[in-house]
Amino acid sequence: MKKLLVFIMLFVAQLAFAQEEQSSSKQMSFSALQPITVTIGGNFIVTGSFSSSKNQRLDHFVTSVFAKAQENVMRGLNKPETLKLVMKEFEKYALRDITLKRTNGDMLKIDLLKFRVTGDFSNNPYLMQDDVIIFPASDEERNFIDISGAVNKPIKFQFVEGDKLSDAIMFAGGINPAFDNVTEVEISRIAESGTKEEIVKIAISQNPLLKRGDRITILYKENYKKSYKILVMGEVERPGYVYILKDNSTLKEAIAKAGGFTKQADLKRAELIRATDNSQTLKLKAIRDHYERDTTGTTLPVIQSRIEEILTEENRMSRASNITREEFEATFAPDLYLKMSDTKDIIDFAQIFSDSSLVGNTTVHEGDVIVVPIFQNTVYVFGQVINPGFYQLEKNKDWKYYINKAGGYTERAKDEDEVRVIKGDSRSWLEVGGKYQIESGDMIYVPKALPRDFAYYIQQLGSISSIVSTIVTITFIIIQSTK
Repeated sequence: MKKLLVFIMLFVAQLAFAQEEQSSSKQMSFSALQPITVTIGGNFIVTGSFSSSKNQRLDHFVTSVFAKAQENVMRGLNKPETLKLVMKEFEKYALRDITLKRTNGDMLKIDLLKFRVTGDFSNNPYLMQDDVIIFPASDEERNFIDISGAVNKPIKFQFVEGDKLSDAIMFAGGINPAFDNVTEVEISRIAESGTKEEIVKIAISQNPLLKRGDRITILYKENYKKSYKILVMGEVERPGYVYILKDNSTLKEAIAKAGGFTKQADLKRAELIRATDNSQTLKLKAIRDHYERDTTGTTLPVIQSRIEEILTEENRMSRASNITREEFEATFAPDLYLKMSDTKDIIDFAQIFSDSSLVGNTTVHEGDVIVVPIFQNTVYVFGQVINPGFYQLEKNKDWKYYINKAGGYTERAKDEDEVRVIKGDSRSWLEVGGKYQIESGDMIYVPKALPRDFAYYIQQLGSISSIVSTIVTITFIIIQSTK
């Protein structure tokens, strides 16, 4: 009975304590939710007094006010250029050297950038009633520190008196661990005239004080331990990326790492493609993105860049040439375009693994792409034939056989002596009837006889008449002059 009584008393006491604790918690929670007034002054995008609460920290409050002000301004803008300009102006406020004034006379120096990097809440305190936040002026052009080199994130940030080298390294995300033995720093201090500089080279361990406008380079030796690779596509046993060495891997080694060629590989049409200019670099990137099923539309800048580059080159070439515009457009321009577009290395892939050939020792470089197409064993017939298309290669058959397979000529086809065989590997145009074999990948082209109306022949007759008239006139003048 006594034990039961003691248990009941303890239970009642515990229940009373819990109720008191809950009541106290509610009062504290209610107090925390009570609105307070906080003032923003100085050089911020919007100043004045705003509502906050005691459980809101300074960074959260400032971010909320910024977002609301930004939303109000953006609502009335619809032009992308204006939006971009306003957004850029909005971001021009200081994150460091912020002053927080309190009613009890305390003045705290706040570094929001340091808080966002380190998570140190001493730079992100809870707000109190009648706090005043004062932002300093932001001058990105003169009041800065710029750091680069062997750091994780090169950055330009606001300078504050008392900054040390360690602060700059911290804001840059620390020393990049990919570099070994990083011990020195070079500080460039430019004079007010902008024409002279002082170079300070010092050990990182000395952690010197910085000056406004310091440009810091964390010194390092280049680390060539990188993920060098090329892309091998098509008829190899293991298509995909192949890892190579920096300027020290061969074509033979790359193909071997890809498992070698398949039985269906068309080695006559295989290509080694590499970047020779900015446009070609973009083209290769588009090929790799396509392989990786990327849908970012990378081919658009490739096309735009290529068009601009070709037009520029055409103007340079035609400016000093002595050929007519018709000759340029009909003969030189296609060759120029081919020269700029076809940057593959001419390599006989059939000789890669031959001990008597040096082809296999061709050096491959980071970013190269090897394309090995499938052997189709077909001939393509096009132009003025009834059924243009691919036709199965037949041994010892000449060009006429494939014309017949394509249904013969159309009514607009030129004479047979105008038909051309285009070799699939070299793209050379050959007259029909020559001593050569039709091979897989070859093309047979039947040109079109252009229709000529009556006006065309009148124009041609006029041209001939003009020439004849000129000859007669010149002859008459010569005869007269000799009398």
